[in-house]
Amino acid sequence: MDEKYEVIKQVLLDILSKMDISAEIEQRFLEETVIFNLRTQDSAMLIGQYGANLNSLQYLARLLAFKRLGESVQFVVDVENYKKSREDFLRELARQAADRVRETKESLLLKPMASYERRVVHAEIGILADVVSESIGEEPERRVQIKPKQ
Repeated sequence: MDEKYEVIKQVLLDILSKMDISAEIEQRFLEETVIFNLRTQDSAMLIGQYGANLNSLQYLARLLAFKRLGESVQFVVDVENYKKSREDFLRELARQAADRVRETKESLLLKPMASYERRVVHAEIGILADVVSESIGEEPERRVQIKPKQ
């Protein structure tokens, strides 16, 4: 395994240690991105409401990894495969929203989402021929709008 991924794994272990949380860290590759999945008894605390704590954990891990490595490395932090489940949910949400837009011929605005969640929705909508999506608004209220294709 690449040495930089060992550094990232150690960053995660250091953060968890400071939080007094024990976890097993599994790694897997998805295309060009490595995913660090944390398996722990404290998953609810690490995930937080709608993944807010998990997003913060990933942000902190990226900052510390950048500081130690001197370069930016693309990686994802997940807890008990929460993000995978969330992505499946978001793809289904995008399909249902597209169906509704087709029926009503009116735009539909989804709830605010993190950037990676919006990307999942945009990717799902992108494979459809008759609807389009765009992100509107400012963080933390940035959301996806789905509308009929002109």
